[in-house]
Order: sequence, then structure tokens, then C-alpha cells
Amino acid sequence: MNLFWHEIKANFRSFLIWSASMVFLVAAGMMKYSAFAKTGETVNDLFKTMPAELMTIMGIEAGFDLSSIAVFFSIFFLYFLLLMIVHSCLLGVSIIAKEERDKTADFLLVKPIRRSKAVTAKILAALTLVVLYNIVTFAASALFVGQANTTGESLTGKIFAVTSVLLIIQVLFLGIGLLLGAWANSAARAAGLATAIILGTFLLKVLIDLQDSLDWLDFLTPFRYFNSADIMFRNQVSVGYVVLSLAVTAVSVAGTYLFFQRRDLRC
Repeated sequence: MNLFWHEIKANFRSFLIWSASMVFLVAAGMMKYSAFAKTGETVNDLFKTMPAELMTIMGIEAGFDLSSIAVFFSIFFLYFLLLMIVHSCLLGVSIIAKEERDKTADFLLVKPIRRSKAVTAKILAALTLVVLYNIVTFAASALFVGQANTTGESLTGKIFAVTSVLLIIQVLFLGIGLLLGAWANSAARAAGLATAIILGTFLLKVLIDLQDSLDWLDFLTPFRYFNSADIMFRNQVSVGYVVLSLAVTAVSVAGTYLFFQRRDLRC
């Protein structure tokens, strides 16, 4: 438990910075919506001039009324995904590999606990920070959307549904980051691989958006697992991708224990 709180404290400053960035994103977005809402149909006419491919990448479906706050908020999904995926994956890498990076491996070696317990404490600390980040996202969204919402219809339930689905992807990439941190020979290499995976899956998402015939590759990019319009307006979530996400997470966590147990920690 002492190691758990040690990891929470060690990563809390970074968590505050990420949280501030998320709050700023939501606040700035709602300020932009307030300006858009005053233009009425003008904003819809503006977006109609944009290429259809760009609209698809942004998650804007044909016929969407962008003067609607619910529709406007749904566009945030991609930005939320990017921030949360980067945060979760790099947190997983850092929390497992930082002893070697910071030359403090002796801190773990002198602890009277097994490596498996140390890994468990690190995973629980990382999971706690990921869940807290999700809560910050939900709270900021509910607050600022509520302030800008003049329709009288509460969107809190839809926002909760969106952030709940986002948590699945957060945990998935946390697992990937943990696995990379335990497997790679150095923290720098693990971070590089994590960045490559994030960038690669995002570029694949863009490629599929631009070419419908490639949609059979959806399973390779978590950016395509869930769609904000399905979540908010159709109450649909792909059960198959939920199961796949949890399965990959479970395998990643198991691999983290395996590789960390075999790892030669260098002080």
C-alpha cells in the first residue's frame, strides 16, 4: 500500500497538468459553441462546404445540426480519445519503467515485497489515475455543457455514456503501456513504441475513414471501436469491441507481470 501511494504522489503533478488541459479543452469548446449557436444555420452552411472526408474524420455525419449542443459535443469524442489514449499509454509505460529511467531501481529491490506485488501496486495506482482523469472529463463536460445548454433537456446521461465508453479505451491503452514498459529494455524505447502505436492506430483510423473498403481493418484501431453518434443518439455500443478491448487489456496485464518478473532491473 505504501508503494501504491508513492506512485500516486509521484504521478500526481502530471495528472494535474493533464486534467487542466482537459478542462481547458472542454471550456474552450463550449465557448466556441456559444459563438456558433448565435449564427443559427450559418454554421451548418459553413460545414457543408467542407470536404466529406474531413467531416467523416471529425465524426460529423451528414444532416447533423451543428447548432445543437448535443451534436456539437459529440465532435469532442475524437479529441477526448486522443488526450486520454496518450495519457493512459504513456502513464502505463512510465509507471512500470521509471525506476530504470530515473536510476532508482534500488528503491524496489530493497522493498520487502515480491515483484508481483510491486507490479500490482503500480497497476492499481495507474488505474486510479486513469479513472480520476475520466471523472475530471465527465465533471468538466457536465459543468460546461450544462452552462451552455439552453434547450432545457439535460445531457448529463449522454455525457456519462460517452465517458464510460472512453474509460474502456483508456484501460485498453493503459494495459498496452504497462506491457511495453515491462517488455522493453529501456523507458525511452518503451515510450517510443507507445508513441508509434498511438500514431499508427490513429493514421489507420484516418485511412479507413477516407476509404470505406478498408473498414474490415477496424479491429486494428481502437479509434474506430466506438462512435459518438451511436453512443449519444442511437444508444448503441459494439459489444464485440467491448469484449475485444477487455481481452487485449487482460492479455497485456498478464504479459506485464510475466515480463517484469523476468526483467533484470538496473540501478
